[in-house]
Amino acid sequence: MKIEITILGLLMERNLYGYEIKKKIVEKLEDYVDIKFGSIYYAIKKAVNNGWVKRVGTEKESGNPERYVYEILPVGKKHYKKLLKQFFDQHTIHFNIDIVLMFLNFLTPEQKEQFVEDRIEIIKNKLETIKEKISSEKNIDNELSNYYVLTYIEQHLKAELAWLKSIN
Repeated sequence: MKIEITILGLLMERNLYGYEIKKKIVEKLEDYVDIKFGSIYYAIKKAVNNGWVKRVGTEKESGNPERYVYEILPVGKKHYKKLLKQFFDQHTIHFNIDIVLMFLNFLTPEQKEQFVEDRIEIIKNKLETIKEKISSEKNIDNELSNYYVLTYIEQHLKAELAWLKSIN
């Protein structure tokens, strides 16, 4: 569901070709979402086969293979909105680190302390990066902005940082 939402969402902004989709994912979400390059093309093929997306043209730069440009169709927009609703309706809320935290008690006190210190440093660095991005996003049209996701991540990181400091 995550990759479908991402690809259809990017195509809601404008028509794109596959590599451009990958570049947008890296640009907008960096290491906040783990989507492999090959899975993007698989998801695009699935979207085309399901009639959510269609090829609307090609682009060719000298020396490079031809690239297909994709456009989201009305049925794809409808499916995209359905996916968003399904995602928001989910009752389970978890974060990837939750699994690690379940087993934190198996570490020695020294290992736990090192884990927490390392994580605090990672969070501080991510917060700096996010704050810079939020500042640059304020000047971009809201429809194309990452402002919501960036401020959400910022608040989540602040909360995790406060929690980590409380157990340290």
